[in-house]
Amino acid sequence: MQQHTPNQKRKQLAIRYFTYGVMSLAVVVISALCILLALGYGFDFKQNTVVQRALVQFRSFPGDATVTVDNKEMSFRTPGKANIDVGQHMITMRRDGYRDWFKTVTLDAGELRWLNYARLVPKTVTTSTAKDFAVLSGNLPSPDRKWMAIYNESEKPEFVVADLRDSAKLSYMTIALPVGSYTSIPGQAHHFSLVEWDFGARFLLIKHTIADKTEFIRVDRASQTPPVNVTTTLNVAISEIHFSGTSGNVFYAKDATDLRKLDIAAGTISSPIASQVNSFLLYKTDTLAYVSDKAEVRRVGVRVNDQNKVDLRHYDTTQPVLTSVSSYFSDTYVAIARGTSVEIIKNPFDTETASKAYATMTLPVSASWLQISSNGRFVVAGTGTQFVTYDLETNETFSVNLPGKSADNSKPLVWIDDYILASTADQNLRLSEFDGANQQVITDVALGFQTTLNDDGKLLYSIAKTTNGYSLQASKMTLDN
Repeated sequence: MQQHTPNQKRKQLAIRYFTYGVMSLAVVVISALCILLALGYGFDFKQNTVVQRALVQFRSFPGDATVTVDNKEMSFRTPGKANIDVGQHMITMRRDGYRDWFKTVTLDAGELRWLNYARLVPKTVTTSTAKDFAVLSGNLPSPDRKWMAIYNESEKPEFVVADLRDSAKLSYMTIALPVGSYTSIPGQAHHFSLVEWDFGARFLLIKHTIADKTEFIRVDRASQTPPVNVTTTLNVAISEIHFSGTSGNVFYAKDATDLRKLDIAAGTISSPIASQVNSFLLYKTDTLAYVSDKAEVRRVGVRVNDQNKVDLRHYDTTQPVLTSVSSYFSDTYVAIARGTSVEIIKNPFDTETASKAYATMTLPVSASWLQISSNGRFVVAGTGTQFVTYDLETNETFSVNLPGKSADNSKPLVWIDDYILASTADQNLRLSEFDGANQQVITDVALGFQTTLNDDGKLLYSIAKTTNGYSLQASKMTLDN
């Protein structure tokens, strides 16, 4: 039987502790190096020093594009990532058969920059006619990009819903408003228009005007349920109305002076949420930003959950005021446009942060429209096709002036995704990123109609003017079959 002397045991124990110590130290060092690499640190062999770079994430649609940074091709194809030196760089993504995508970015040490929105457009875009119309007065894509409501003749109580889900074979459903669902006055002409879809893309609001009367009708595209005239059902005059949630029964609406919550299923009208309201915007189901006039003071307020309410800013009544509200990550942002000035307020119910502007923008002309992108990242204000964008992610401001003249300068441009806006002002379907970069002309279009991608992003639907009227057309945005 082998025996160990006390000295041998102490030696083995020392070796064991030393081994454990070296292993532990190696784990700490490797972990620290991994953290430093994740934070963008690296060794600059030219300067013989440790530097902190920026981490850039690259993604394109479609993927598998090469990435070039300052004319140096990266070792990967999209999607991918790389640590890049601080400073200004020219980024290019390219793929065979597609137009190149360019972006000049200025990177800070330790910054994480997402270039994950590059939409590559085919060098030659194929556009085909999906359906012809003799007359067309308006169209409205659904928020989920699976449907499009199309109004032929605004004088008739009938419209078409296009089902865009199967790009190989679109289907169409004609919805006629039955007599009795809207008011008729002998000798007076009707006018119908599309207002909005609910967020679930099942219900539609139709605006009907006749003589001096305006009413709003809710239509269910998914069932044979008769349309509901919200105005006559609740016997309330409505000048502006928006869906709340996806039930199709709850709305926020403004009558002549007051903002209220309506429920057509319960048959209820709330007491005024705010009075003397000029305009309001509903975000999600119960966050409201509104402008009201009281005692010759123009106020901008925010209300959440029908309970929390705050007056953010007071102005005189010499200029119009626009407001919008959204959230980005866990913070709420309110934008207020007055003349050529836009103020952005962060977390309006936090008195310390709300008392001062989080950011401001100055416009070249007075704002006619104001909006925040669907992802909450971009505050955009402008008139017609001239606009200024503030990026909440990078704190950068961009001024953009697209070609052409809008049919209505007070209507904002349409987002086809979280980063790209569409304009038809020069009778071209023109795409532009939030900062005005990578403008792409897709096809000829009719002025004033809306466009939408389908839900897989491979087809871009728009309205064209033809010799015999109008057509719904589809532009192929990928080279895939």
